[in-house]
Amino acid sequence: MSVEYFYEQGCLKCEQAAPVIDDVVSGYPNTNFSSYEIKSAFSLAKNYGVTTVPAVVVNGSIVISYNDYEGDVETLSSMLSEAIEAAPVRNSNAESDKIKTLSERTLDDQTPTVIFIAGLLAGFNPCLIAVMAFLASAIVSSGGSRKDMLVLVIGFCAGIFVTYMVVGFGIFNTINSFPGIRDMITSFLVVLVAVFGIWHIYDAYYIKKNSKSSFKTPHSFVDLMNHARGKNILLISFIGGGIFSLVKAPCVGAVYLMILEMLLSGSNTVNAVLYMGLYNFAVVLPILVLGALLAFGLDPEAVNDFREKRRVEVRLITGVILILLAVLLQLNII
Repeated sequence: MSVEYFYEQGCLKCEQAAPVIDDVVSGYPNTNFSSYEIKSAFSLAKNYGVTTVPAVVVNGSIVISYNDYEGDVETLSSMLSEAIEAAPVRNSNAESDKIKTLSERTLDDQTPTVIFIAGLLAGFNPCLIAVMAFLASAIVSSGGSRKDMLVLVIGFCAGIFVTYMVVGFGIFNTINSFPGIRDMITSFLVVLVAVFGIWHIYDAYYIKKNSKSSFKTPHSFVDLMNHARGKNILLISFIGGGIFSLVKAPCVGAVYLMILEMLLSGSNTVNAVLYMGLYNFAVVLPILVLGALLAFGLDPEAVNDFREKRRVEVRLITGVILILLAVLLQLNII
C-alpha cells in the first residue's frame, strides 16, 4: 500500500493538509508514505492526473484533491482512511516493474532524436529558404565575398538560436515557478500548434490559388537586411535573425511550440535547456549548410526556384504533421 502526497512550498492549503495526512498514515503501519514538491515531481503527478496541490494519491489509483474536501480536514481524514482501506491491490510484480522501467528509459533515450528531427523539420521551411536566397542575392549583388556570406549566415543563425533559447527558457522557467498555470499553458500551446498546422494547410491552398504566401515578410525586415554589408554584417544579420524568429513565428515556430510543450511535461531543468539547445541547433543547421553552399558557388536563383516549385508541398506536409503532433500531445502519447 502506498500514499503519495503532492505539495508546494509556501502553499497554506498544503500546510493545513500535511499534519492530517501524517496522522492518518501513521495509523496504517504497512503503508509506504512519500511526499513530493510538485515542481520537482511534475511528471509523476501528471501521470496520476494531478495538476493542483495539495493532492494525495493512494496506491497509484485513488486521487484526493483539495476540491474533494474543500478545506474540511475531518472530511480529508475520513476520505483518506476510506481510500487506504478500499484501494485496489497494486501490481507489484518485479518483472512488470522492470519492463516498465525499461520502456520509460527507451522513450527517454529516443527524446533527443525526436527533438532533433523536429528541429530539422522547422529548419527545412520555405520561409527560411526564401530568406537565405534573399540574403545570398544581396551579398552577390553588392559584390560581397565568400567570407561576407559566411559571416552573414553565422550571424543570422546566431540571432535565431539566441532568441529561441531566451524565449523558450523564459517560458519554461516562468511555468516551473508557477506550476498552477502549467496545465493551462500547455493546453494553450497544443491549440496553437494545431492552429498553425491548419494555417500551413490553408497557406498551401492560398499559394496554389494566388501564387503568393499568406505569411507576410515586413518591409522593415527586408530594409534592415539590405544594410547587412561591410563591417556591420555580423551585427545586422544577428539582429535580423532575432527579428525573423519572432515575426515568422507562425511559419517557423509552430514545431518549437510543440517541443516546448514536451519539455514542460518534464521536471529536469538542465535536460530542458539542453533539449532546447539541441532543437535550436537543428533549426539553424539547414541554414548553415545552405549558407555554406551559397558561399561556395550554389546559385541563389536555383535555391529560390526550388522554393517556388515545392513550397505548396512543404506547407501541406508541415501542416499535416503539426496537426498530428497536436493530437499526439493532447493524448499524452508523446
